[in-house]
Amino acid sequence: MKPEETVARVNELIVPVLQIQGVELVETEFVRAGRRAVLRLFVDKPGGITLDDCAALSGVVGEIIDVHDVIGQSYILEVSSPGLTRPLKKPEDYNRFAGRQVRLSRRRENGKVITLRGELLGLAGEEVHLRVGSQVQHIPFSDIVRARLDPDLGGGASS
Repeated sequence: MKPEETVARVNELIVPVLQIQGVELVETEFVRAGRRAVLRLFVDKPGGITLDDCAALSGVVGEIIDVHDVIGQSYILEVSSPGLTRPLKKPEDYNRFAGRQVRLSRRRENGKVITLRGELLGLAGEEVHLRVGSQVQHIPFSDIVRARLDPDLGGGASS
């Protein structure tokens, strides 16, 4: 099975279980490096995810994956928080994190990818609204290559 097929199958099996527990699956990664396979799950919930949550979810998820023999070889399962620079994946993420600083890469008409940093104002229709300096950018959701929260941890000027 290709890595993207493995991710799709894992997500299909575990998302309903996570939802019942009030946990959101933010991102799934599956990588193979030689004989080693690593499945990484980034999860979150209102109020944040704890180490105990990750440990409990690891046991539940690992059992589901093993019972359905999704990976077909030995693997390492990592369950963790998406962290301070959480990726924004779903349209609803753009309203949930409105008011926060983000770093957003978008594809322009000429195919060039540019990165913007600014205050996320939300999603209206099919457009993400982002305040960059004193201007508001209206970015088609379909043009976004990647977006992440971008906390200012230093409290000083950004580069």
